[in-house]
Amino acid sequence: MKKSIFNALAIFISIFGSFAVERYISKINVQNSKEILASNIFYEIDQNYYSLLEVRTALLAVVEVTDSILFNWETINAEKIKDYYILNQYAQRDDLKTVLSSSPQHRVKKMYFNSLINSGLILEVKNKLVREKIESIYSLINNGVNYGSSNSSKIINWFDEKQLLEKTMDLEFTFNKHKNFEIYKLLSERRRLQVGRLYGVENSINFFEEIKGELDENSFF
Repeated sequence: MKKSIFNALAIFISIFGSFAVERYISKINVQNSKEILASNIFYEIDQNYYSLLEVRTALLAVVEVTDSILFNWETINAEKIKDYYILNQYAQRDDLKTVLSSSPQHRVKKMYFNSLINSGLILEVKNKLVREKIESIYSLINNGVNYGSSNSSKIINWFDEKQLLEKTMDLEFTFNKHKNFEIYKLLSERRRLQVGRLYGVENSINFFEEIKGELDENSFF
């Protein structure tokens, strides 16, 4: 009888212990998953931040080159534009069409942000202010600070039309021969758009610096 009771007790303790171990392992796994996700979110915040810094540098160069072109419009030619561009490079190619139409883009990183928001784990961020800032970053990188593609397309189309007219691939010849008020207007609009983007990028950089400081000082989960 005593042996049966002992065996039953041993089985109960064994089962209870097994459940306890499983719960403990599950808790550890959940915590590890949260820590990995938090680490990846930190990484994405840094990647978006550094991308914005690169965009700011490129936009400053775009504005500088465009200002030089517009200021010297009466005497401007392809060679002078190339000279301005050599001092302020911002594109992967240096052909005149690219130089005049390029709009530096913020390379958005948001895979883990998407996971955090879509999974509902965002609700487990303890600090309400930090949670709201993270949601704001998610909104920012979703909506982006990239615009001006329509203007870029119009500048490219201007070159394409003139090239077809002349039946030439020589972009410098095309610009020098067909420089007119239309392309001047497009470049003026480009400058306005890029200055606006620069203002937005500056604000976004300041916002990222603020949230990076807060995440360093506060717990995530």
